[in-house]
Amino acid sequence: MPVEKNGSITDPVDAQVGGDADIDGIAQTITADDINAVLLSSQPVEQRLETLKSMRSELEARSHADFGNEMAPLINDLDAAIERLSERS
Repeated sequence: MPVEKNGSITDPVDAQVGGDADIDGIAQTITADDINAVLLSSQPVEQRLETLKSMRSELEARSHADFGNEMAPLINDLDAAIERLSERS
């Protein structure tokens, strides 16, 4: 199935493995930097809370494949960020 990336259509069959058009697998797509960016953004608190909760739901849904327990620290960071923002609202 072709994937649109940066305004152009890329067919995964033609993509170089490890290249810019490489399709994400189960690699971690949420990082601590992403969490901090949402936490410190200038968006309204309610919107930031919604984004953080969505990120947490995504990690929770993917945690069944996390045999190395690498998502737990990110989930803990999200819980702390949600708690911190909840105190503001």
